[in-house]
Amino acid sequence: MKKLIASTLICFAVSGCSSLNEATLDTNPPSNYIGKNVTVTTISDKTFEFKVESATDLAMSGEGKTINIADIKKIEVEEFSPLKSISLASGLYMLGAIVLTIAVL
Repeated sequence: MKKLIASTLICFAVSGCSSLNEATLDTNPPSNYIGKNVTVTTISDKTFEFKVESATDLAMSGEGKTINIADIKKIEVEEFSPLKSISLASGLYMLGAIVLTIAVL
């Protein structure tokens, strides 16, 4: 039971504080994504996840992957989500209270 609870808490913690938001290269130049974690879907429907290390008007690269800007169909940027973080903290507090109540009874 303890392992199940620990696994659940770890899963929530890993996915709780960030979210993927779709972005467009029309409004933001590729250089704005340097240092950010992105998920890129190409025209051929291949998906790549990486942290952008360098970007020009022609290509975006990071972690050994280089993708031509012309081949990008969709780009999603991982961003911090305060609402999810607050929800996660509240949920963990409630879960802890329930587990403590069950353990005492």
